[in-house]
Amino acid sequence: MSGFFGGLETPDLAETTTDPKRLFRALAKPAGSPFKFPHDIQSEVWDKWFSRRDEADLVIKMNTGSGKTVIGLTILKSSLNEGCGPAVYLVPDTQLESQVQETADGLGIAWTDDPRDADFRRGQAVLIVTAHTVYNGLSKFGLLGAPGRAIDVGTIVVDDAHACIPIIQDQFSLLIDRAAHSDVWAALFSQFTDQLKEQSLAGWNGLVEGAGTQSVPLPYWAWQAGIEAAYRTLDGLPNDSDEKKFAWPLVRDQLRLCDVAFTPSEIEVRLPYPDLGKVPSFTSARRRVYMTATLADDSVLVTQMGAADRCVTDPIAPDSASDLGDRLVLTPIETSRRVSVDDVKASASRWSQSRNVVVIVPSRWRAQQWEHLTEEVHDRKTIKGVVARLKRGEQVGLVVLIARYDGVDLPNDACRVLILDGLPERYSPVQLIEAVALGGTEAMDSRQTQRIEQGMGRGVRSTDDYCAVILLDPRLVERLFAASDRRALSPATRAQYDLSMQFANRGRGQEMAYFEGAVEAFLARDSDWVRASKQALEDVVYERVDEVPQEARAERDAFALALAGRDVEAKDRLVGSLGDLDAPTRGWLKQRAATYLNLVDPANARELQRSARIDNNYILKIPYETALARITAVGDQATAAVAYMGTEFATARTLEVGAEAILLDLVPSTATNSHKLFESALQRLGLLLGFASSRPDQETGIGPDNLWAIGKDRYFIIECKSEATVEEVSREYLEQLSHSADWFDAEYPEGRHVGIPVMIHPSRKPMWDAVPRQGARAMTFARLEGLRTAISGFVGAIQIGDGFRDVAVVSRNLTHFGLNSGSLQQRWTEEFLPPATRR
Repeated sequence: MSGFFGGLETPDLAETTTDPKRLFRALAKPAGSPFKFPHDIQSEVWDKWFSRRDEADLVIKMNTGSGKTVIGLTILKSSLNEGCGPAVYLVPDTQLESQVQETADGLGIAWTDDPRDADFRRGQAVLIVTAHTVYNGLSKFGLLGAPGRAIDVGTIVVDDAHACIPIIQDQFSLLIDRAAHSDVWAALFSQFTDQLKEQSLAGWNGLVEGAGTQSVPLPYWAWQAGIEAAYRTLDGLPNDSDEKKFAWPLVRDQLRLCDVAFTPSEIEVRLPYPDLGKVPSFTSARRRVYMTATLADDSVLVTQMGAADRCVTDPIAPDSASDLGDRLVLTPIETSRRVSVDDVKASASRWSQSRNVVVIVPSRWRAQQWEHLTEEVHDRKTIKGVVARLKRGEQVGLVVLIARYDGVDLPNDACRVLILDGLPERYSPVQLIEAVALGGTEAMDSRQTQRIEQGMGRGVRSTDDYCAVILLDPRLVERLFAASDRRALSPATRAQYDLSMQFANRGRGQEMAYFEGAVEAFLARDSDWVRASKQALEDVVYERVDEVPQEARAERDAFALALAGRDVEAKDRLVGSLGDLDAPTRGWLKQRAATYLNLVDPANARELQRSARIDNNYILKIPYETALARITAVGDQATAAVAYMGTEFATARTLEVGAEAILLDLVPSTATNSHKLFESALQRLGLLLGFASSRPDQETGIGPDNLWAIGKDRYFIIECKSEATVEEVSREYLEQLSHSADWFDAEYPEGRHVGIPVMIHPSRKPMWDAVPRQGARAMTFARLEGLRTAISGFVGAIQIGDGFRDVAVVSRNLTHFGLNSGSLQQRWTEEFLPPATRR
C-alpha cells in the first residue's frame, strides 16, 4: 500500500545541516560507497573546526592517510549549507584532483572542475581544481585590474598545502628559454652582461659559451636601473607563448621587486613571494583552510601565503598523532659498510618479483642509474598511467618516479617497498642562488627534511597500511640523523624513525641479507615489530609552537609594504626582525631589505648590502669590494683536523654519515647544480683533512673554485670540472686555470707563497691547441676515485674508539692513507701530458 503518508515534507538534511558529523551521515552516498561511518579522528577534527569555523585562516594538521580529503570536502559542503560559498577545493596536481573527485562521488557531494559552472557559482557544487587553475595569467577566477568581475569565493580548502605552496610560488616566475626565445635571452644578456661578469667570471663565461648549468645572479641594483628596457624586452615575448600568457601577467606589475638569474639555458624573473592579491578570489575568501600532513614548521604559511599567526600557533589537530600507517625505515649502506648500493638495488629487484617496489629519485640523471633493472621509469608526463595501474592492484614490479616526493598516493599493495634515492630538489635558476647562499642553514635543511618526509609518506595512505622505506642516499641519512633535522619531522614519523634506528643498529657489519630478511619479516607483519610499532606511536601527540618566528611574519609584512610602494617601511620591518637568526640567513634577509631600499635610497641600500656581505659572503657581490679574506694553514694538520671534526661531529657515527654525504657529492655528474655541490663538498673535505679551505669564485666572483692552504705556505688552486665528459682538456679550461693562478699571485704576492694549480677533469690530456701553465697538475677522475676511497678508509679508521678526537690517531692515519700535506700532490695529482705525447 502506498500514498497513506503522502504529502508529508521534511527538509533535506544533506542540504541544510551545517554540523559536519550530522552532515556526513545525511549525505546521500551511492551504493558501494566506502564512506559508511566517520573515523573517530574525523569527528574530533570536525568538532574543532566547527567551533572555530569563522576564523579567516585555519590549519588542520593530520598525518597522511587519516582521512583529510573526507574532512575537507565535508567542511566545504557544510560551508555551502551555511551560505559561506562558493566553495573551492584546491590540490597540487591533476592526479590528486582525480582522487578528490572520486572521494566526492563516494560521499555524494556534487562537484565540478569548471570555475564557470553555474552550480559552483550558485553554491550548489564544490569546485575541485589545481592550484595552477587559480593562479595563472589567464585565471578564470579573474585577475586584479583585469576586465570583468572576479569570482566571489566564500570558503577555500587547500589540501596538501605543503605541496601547493611551491606550485603557487612557481606561478610567479617567468622563465625565458634560450632555445625557444633566443632573441629575448640575448637582449637581456647584452643589457646586463657587465654586471653578470662582476658576479662570476666563470659563470659569465659559461653564459657566453652556452655550457654548464651554473646560475649567475643579476644584482638588484642593475635590474632596477634597467627595468624599463627589460620590461620592453620581456613584453616582446610572443603572445601565443605560455610564458607570455600564463606568467607575464602575474609578474609584470611588480618587476622592480623580482629576483633575476641567468643560466646558459634560461633566464628566470621571479617574485620572492607570491603576490596573492593578483587573484582577489583567494585573498577575499571568508574562510581559508590549510590541510597539512608533513609540515613540522607551518610558518611557511605565514611567509608565503600571508596566513594569520594564530592558525600556525593553534592548529586544529587530533589529540593523538598516532593516526599513521606502519613504516620500517632502513638505511643499509649507512648502517653497514658491508652493504653497497648495488646490493640494495639487487634486493629491490628481487622484492619486485612478487610485490610493487617504488623508487623516487630527484632527477632524470639519477633515474638512469636504475634503467638496467626496469623499463618503468616515469616523469610527470607518464606518471598518471603507472600510478593508476599500481592502484588497480596490478603487479607492475619495480617502478621509478622522477621528482615525485609529494602528490602521489600509493596505498596498500600499490607500494609495499619504497626507496628514496637522492635528495629532493627544486632548483630553478633563482632557487639555485638561494640554495648556495643558504646551504647548511637550519631553514634550508628543515625545508629539505620536510620534503624527504613527504617522500617517505607516499607508500602509507591509511592507519592500517604498511610499507618498508629504504633510504639509499647517504645525504638523506645525514639530513635525518642530526637531532636538529629530526626535529623538522612530524612527531609520528620521528617516532617511527627512532624505532627503526634502534633495530637498524643491530645490523652493523651485516650483509644485505640481514636487511632483506628484516623487510620480509616486516611485510609478513611480524608480531614483535607490530607490537613495538604500536607502542612507539601510542603516546605521540601533535606538537605546537608558541609563536611564529618573527622573521617569518616580517618577511610577509615587508613584502606587502613593498607591493604598496612603502619601500623604506618594508626595509625597516624586515631588518628589525633579524636579531636571533644565524648569520647566513640574516645576511640573505638583509639583502632582501636592501632590494626594497634601493628603490628610493641607493646609497643606504649599498651600506646595508655591505653589512649583509659580512654575515653571508655567498650573496651578491658589490663591485670593487670583493676582497676575500686570506686563508692560511693553522699549525699542525692533524690538530686542525681534530678541532674541526670535534666541532662538526658529535659522535663517530655522525662523522661517518657526514663523510659519506661529502663523498657522494664528490662524484662527477652532469646533473643540474651538481658542480656547486661538488665545490661545496671539496671545501668541506679540505676542512675535514685539517686544511684552511675556501671558495673564492663563489665568494667574490673571481678566482678559483676552491683554494686549500695545505701547509708550509703551499696552496692548491683548484678548478673543478666535475661536469666535464670529454677526454681532452680544452684551451678555455686551461686558460681559466691560468687566470686563477694569476689571481693567486695577485692576492698572495709575497714570494714565500707557492700556488699549485690543480684541475679536476676526466683527463690530463690537453687538446692540440691547449698549453698548461707551468707547474699545473691534473686530478683525473680516476685519481679522484682513489682519493674518495682513501677518505672513506681514513674515516673508517679514525671513527673506531672515537679516534677522530685523538691527534696522534688522526696524524697516523693521514700519513697511512696518503692524505697528509706532504703526500697530497704526488699521490692524488699528475702532470699534464706534454705536447709530444698527445697523439
